Amino acid sequence: MPTSRVAMLLSALAAMLIVGCGPHQENSAPSSLLVDVAAAKTAYIYLTAGYNSNNLDANFDGYANGRLVITVPVGYRVVLNVTNDGGIPHDAGVYTVQNQLAFAGAGDSTTALEHNPSAGIMPGQSATFRFVADRIGSYRLADLLYSFPAHGRMHDSLGMWAAFRVARTGSPRVMAD
Repeated sequence: MPTSRVAMLLSALAAMLIVGCGPHQENSAPSSLLVDVAAAKTAYIYLTAGYNSNNLDANFDGYANGRLVITVPVGYRVVLNVTNDGGIPHDAGVYTVQNQLAFAGAGDSTTALEHNPSAGIMPGQSATFRFVADRIGSYRLADLLYSFPAHGRMHDSLGMWAAFRVARTGSPRVMAD
């Protein structure tokens, strides 16, 4: 990890520990995170990484440890927009339990994250991932950026993940568990 990235990470962690000692800030309303264009079978999902100080900044819209549950019907197109409001780089993708991308285009591969010290969405930046949810099942929408020794192993173990489910039928929805 480049020295400037380590310094940024350590400074952000120190700030999060100080800020994180106060009361928890409100999370986003789950219903505000999704726009369903049923005629086009497309779900637009808008997430903010590092939304507030909850869970030491390791959250999506204030939710961590699978408490945010996103469900889309099989065959739906998903446009996942992720903005980083945190003080350190974050990332997001939809992964299997083996940390492999669940769908083509659903994020950065673990190989790309592991071997790229400049990977991730920088603070104040956004990224958009487009994919088709073409297999029924349960997955994780996670920030795996710091899951590798080269990046310092942090976010995944802190619980920076949401449940992502692909259902046989129904409408897209986002709920807090």
